[in-house]
Amino acid sequence: MKPTNRVLALGLVFLTGAASGAWATQWWAAPPSSGIALSSARAQEQNQSAAETQPSESQPSAPAPAAPWLEGTVDERFGQVERHLRGLDQTMVEIGYRYGELRTAAKERKWEYAQYQTEKIDLSLRLALERRPKRAKSAQPFLDEALPPLVEAIQAKDGTKLDVAVERVHYHCIQCHAAEKVLHFSDAVERIKERTK
Repeated sequence: MKPTNRVLALGLVFLTGAASGAWATQWWAAPPSSGIALSSARAQEQNQSAAETQPSESQPSAPAPAAPWLEGTVDERFGQVERHLRGLDQTMVEIGYRYGELRTAAKERKWEYAQYQTEKIDLSLRLALERRPKRAKSAQPFLDEALPPLVEAIQAKDGTKLDVAVERVHYHCIQCHAAEKVLHFSDAVERIKERTK
């Protein structure tokens, strides 16, 4: 890789991480009604962390450094960042990975890890739907009907309900793919299920 490309790639990673981190901080500090309910320990941790990181009035915040790879007007720069964030393809790679981890955590009854993966799936999908709102109609049943029973089963540490909820998540993955006319992606969902049996 040429040095210039390395610098561009590193810049993209930094910018994407900074933007994701800033949004995630706001999302985590939001009330639970904006997504799935956080575990009480995680919610307390987030509240304490937010209180500790508030800038004091005596410390002005420094302006963010300019990203050298972004060029043009502010609108053109936002367009560049949007292209780099892409659509749902990258999000689905993340959700597919987390779905596999969730299935393994459920099988092994690793409750905290299952909760973590569920929260990240929820966050990733909600962020993706902000970028691609025309996909919301297909994905909303997943968010409204599949994730809440999963969260309830995890929080209750009820293995029987968890097994049913994980299968419900699987069903809703397939239904979303069918609604988007990309049912061929369901093969990947089935492979994840097979690997985690």
